[in-house]
Amino acid sequence: MARQKWSWTLLGALAVQLAGCRSGNPAALPAVQPVTAHFAPVASALPSTLAECLTVASEQQPRLAAARASVAAAEDGRRALENLGLPASLAAEVPIRRKQAALGVAAAAAALDQAEQETAYAVTRTWFTVLFAQDQQRIAATVVERLTTVQQAAQDALDAGARDLTAADVLRTSVYLEMAETKLAQASQGVKRALAALAEAVGIDPDVALEAPPGRLPVPEVRPPDRSEVVNAALARRGELAQAGIFVQVACLEVEAQGTCILQRMQTFAAGSDVHSTQVPQGVRNTDYRPGAVPPEMPTLLVGSRPERVKHAQELSARAEAVLDATRKLVALEAADAFLRWEEAEKQSRKARKAAELGEKLADGLSKDIRAGLKIRVEDVVTARVLAAEARSHYNEYLYRQIIALADLERVTAGGFRAGLVDLMRSVSVKQ
Repeated sequence: MARQKWSWTLLGALAVQLAGCRSGNPAALPAVQPVTAHFAPVASALPSTLAECLTVASEQQPRLAAARASVAAAEDGRRALENLGLPASLAAEVPIRRKQAALGVAAAAAALDQAEQETAYAVTRTWFTVLFAQDQQRIAATVVERLTTVQQAAQDALDAGARDLTAADVLRTSVYLEMAETKLAQASQGVKRALAALAEAVGIDPDVALEAPPGRLPVPEVRPPDRSEVVNAALARRGELAQAGIFVQVACLEVEAQGTCILQRMQTFAAGSDVHSTQVPQGVRNTDYRPGAVPPEMPTLLVGSRPERVKHAQELSARAEAVLDATRKLVALEAADAFLRWEEAEKQSRKARKAAELGEKLADGLSKDIRAGLKIRVEDVVTARVLAAEARSHYNEYLYRQIIALADLERVTAGGFRAGLVDLMRSVSVKQ
């Protein structure tokens, strides 16, 4: 969905440059000060819980560090404009630039809030992806173990001359066993890939290996509010909307700024900022459909007479309002889609859980009967065991989707809805 971000860090530099050039005094330009980079300290101990991962990510994730630096730089630019000594020729323009710079600080703060929400979602999602991959690995390992036992027992019985067994029965069991082992290999690699993704989301160096957390996927009991409340929360809290709304105000002020100068060429606020600093997501129109966002637009320079420049700025201001409207609609669509995906996953997980329980009951019953000496075909036992494993695997997948949908609802509402997944993991750890 729309994720416009704008960098406002050079607004102060723009005004200083204008002051120096128009006054003809190079000394008006300030001396360049060295910049010292500050990095968050590396955690002394690797995080082992979801809560710890979220805490470490808030301190070490480079995306958050970049967003915080943008806020500080925007504030520096605003302060530089406030403290700037101005010649009379700039008296009409610079107060407007000061208002734009102040709005730039608010835009940077909204971008920081958005980055915090995205980081929390990334950590939560990858954490539960690790648990999901481990659950799938356990299922595959159990199937391999049980099919190995059945295959060996069938081979021994065939070698002993059992009349109700054939070489085809043993071969069929071996085929299922080989297939189960490929699933186990896939699941094992899935755990490693999920751990690598979790480490990146937390902000841990790639050469530091996280240990797989203990536990299984929990069963969430929380239910989000209805669809309309989710959409309203997203429209009221999302950082993208705040930034798009601020851009409208800044573009409107640009109309006023262009009316203060009689020259044929005049820079806009975009000369000191990059309105395209973040790539706007493109639309998707294949098996999935997602409408594309509308990017902001503002040239660095407007040319022409004062009325012509003002008219151009007015058109760009109208475009900024269209960007805001498009962003509002995209956010509403994203929120509604997130709610519907949770609703679907919740229904599927309930049905899949019942299917998993029935499958295990069938497989355990047939295994018990064959051990008791009843005339049960080996093929039936093997098929039931594989079916039970597939049902359990599907249940884990739907449960995982339900949990991720809850985390996504937190993200799309910018914290307006709280799924309580951290507290849920704490309660599960206590029980275990």
